[in-house]
Formats: sequence, C-alpha cells, structure tokens
Amino acid sequence: MSDMRYIITEYAFRDTKGVLSFSLDSKKNVMTSVNFTPFNQKDNIAVIGDIFVAKVTNVAKQLNAAFILYAPNKKGYLPIHPEYTPIITNRLYDGRILAGDEIIVQLEKEAVRTKEPVFTMNLSLAGKFSVISYANTYKGVSKKCTKSEREQLRIAIPKEIDFGVVVRTNAASLLSKLDEEQSPDILQPVIEEINYLNEKMSLLIQEGIHRTCFSRIWKSPSGYLTAMRDERGAYQQIITDSSNLYQELKDFITLYMPEQVANISMYQDNSYPLQKLYRVETQISELLSRKVWLKSGAYLVIDKTEAMYVIDVNSGKNITKKEMNAYTYEINIEAANEIMRQIRLRNLTGMILVDFINMDEDEKTSALLQELRTLAKEDHIQTTIVDMTALGLVEITRKKTTKSLAEQLGL
Repeated sequence: MSDMRYIITEYAFRDTKGVLSFSLDSKKNVMTSVNFTPFNQKDNIAVIGDIFVAKVTNVAKQLNAAFILYAPNKKGYLPIHPEYTPIITNRLYDGRILAGDEIIVQLEKEAVRTKEPVFTMNLSLAGKFSVISYANTYKGVSKKCTKSEREQLRIAIPKEIDFGVVVRTNAASLLSKLDEEQSPDILQPVIEEINYLNEKMSLLIQEGIHRTCFSRIWKSPSGYLTAMRDERGAYQQIITDSSNLYQELKDFITLYMPEQVANISMYQDNSYPLQKLYRVETQISELLSRKVWLKSGAYLVIDKTEAMYVIDVNSGKNITKKEMNAYTYEINIEAANEIMRQIRLRNLTGMILVDFINMDEDEKTSALLQELRTLAKEDHIQTTIVDMTALGLVEITRKKTTKSLAEQLGL
C-alpha cells in the first residue's frame, strides 16, 4: 500500500489567496512536492498547456523566432523550428511565417521577470500515461524508463495514431502488475488514453482553424490537478477540505485517473482543520526560509541572485580537523539529498551553484557527484548535474517552466 497522500486546500499567504496542493509522505508527515495556484491565475491568466489562436507581429530571422500577441496586449515569444509545420488559420502555409499570420500556438514556459512567455507550434496534450504531440511525430517511450520497460510499453502505442506519441514514465508502474499468469490487457489504460488524446487533438485542430484571432481553444487543467496526475505511482488517499474543489477534483480523477476515484475523500473535521493536521504553515515557512537544518547538525544556506541560486553547505559544528575528515563525506551526502529535495519543493530553476564542504579525496568527490546524478533522475523536470568547477562548486541546471514556490506565493 502506498504511503503517499495528495492534499488540496484553499490557502491564503499574506494577501495572496489560492489553492495549495502537495504530496505528503504519511509516515514522515512531510511534503514531497508542493504547488500553489493563485485564484486570479485559475481563471484569467494563461497557464502552461493553454492553446491559442495568436497573431504574429514580427519575425526575427536572426533569432529563428517570432513575436506574437496571444491575447489583446499580451505578448509572447515563439521559437521557429524548421521541422515543425505550423497551423496558420488565415492563409495557406507556404513554408514561411509572416507578420500578420494567425497561428495556433501553445504556452510552453511562463513569463519570468522581464522575459515574455514562451510558446510552441508543437501542440501537445498530456494524460497520466502518455503525451500526444502535433508537430513532433516521434512515437516511442520515455527515455527515463529502462530498456526492458521501453520494449514492453512500446506495444501499447496503436499503429493508426495520427500524431506523435510518448509513453510516460508513469506507465511503467503498470508493468509491476504484469506476470506470466496475467494478460497484456494490463496496458489497456495506456492504449485507451492514447486513443482519447489522439481524438481530442484532432477535434482541437479542426475547431481551431475556424476560430477567430485571440481565441483560447484549449484551457489546460489547473496546476494542482496536473501535478497530482503527473506524480508516479498511486495515492493512499486524495483529500480536500473544500466543497468548491471536491467536484472539480472528482471529475478530473474520473477522466485521467479512474483507478483512484475510490481514494478521494472530503475532510470535514471542523474541530481540527486539515491545514493544522498536516502542519501546512510550518512546512511552507520552512520552504521559504533561507536556512535549512540537517539532522547531523549541519545546515544549508539558500540564496537567490539576479542570475542564479547559490547554496552553501556548512558543517554547523565546532569540530577538529581530524573529525572533519571523517564526517565531511557523510555530511555532504546528507546535504546532497536535502538539496535535491529543496530544489524540487521550492521549484528552483535555471543555474544553481552548490558549495559543498571541501573533501581531499577525489574518489569521494566522484561519489558525491554520482549521488547527485542519481537523485536528479527522480525529478520529473529536466535536471542536469554539470560538473564541479576548479573552485569546488557544483554546477546544476534545471529547466525553467513554471515560477518558483516563492514567486507563486507572491514574494
């Protein structure tokens, strides 16, 4: 039985109100993922995955990109990939993208500080087990799956699919139920989802070519729903204390995660609020704190600069050099695990520099880097452990898609 729970609750942080969702390890009572969606973002602001009929305002050939308006006075940036065939709604495509074209695009990255949101011509629709894409016609299985898993999951891709398909890592969880005595029908949920998304994509494109400029032809589910869907494995419970969210939650799970419908519950104990039960205020406060304590007595200091995040590992104890040599590696390994957890929970992206405690042995440095690379594979957002610099700083990059937790909360 899974020890994971998924909690969705209406939450206010200072003057910002919205929906807080998080995965929780019920044994340790600690968050393993967290997302905050402000109420104003739920309805008014474009979110990742939304599809629009946009207008091209300018083409920058030297950048291989176009500048667009996806809504009145709402600007966006659109990279132009020669291998992608755009869907232009106000003329026949002749191999060129021109100013004045009305083009169907999808939001890929949120606006970050002074940068405009980034869009793509490669429309995609995601489910629990698969992703369908319009322009990228590759059909295969996520590279995060093992070779054996990829071979087994590839048979779930129907041959008659019109678009590109990637079977997601989540589908590998179904293989654990597959043995010699069971039928391959265990992959039927993957096949049915791919067929559903394929039909949905066809209908969206047919509808989109007849819609007026600035129309939003697909509204992606809210972040608190997609975060739940995209987690690997099953939940022991899915809980909300909001009657406003309960039906939305149930409808989404029925469509994308039907095997989990029975695990939905409405928390109704007014004498002991759900947010108090799961220490929400305490855990959010810890995730916004500059200092993070480790069990060993060491601690991390997490700072944000204009260009990057910087994390410093401190021993936190007044110990001798002899003791330090014995404990440095253990402290660094403990810190590595907590750093990767903090990066995921705080949703830190871009360049991250980590200053671990210096170690004299090259073998231990290599082992530390390998530990970080292993931990990075658990992150569903692309995370790369680049290397250690000559000054002993570990370089990490994490793909930017959504705002950090602090930015989500309005800080």
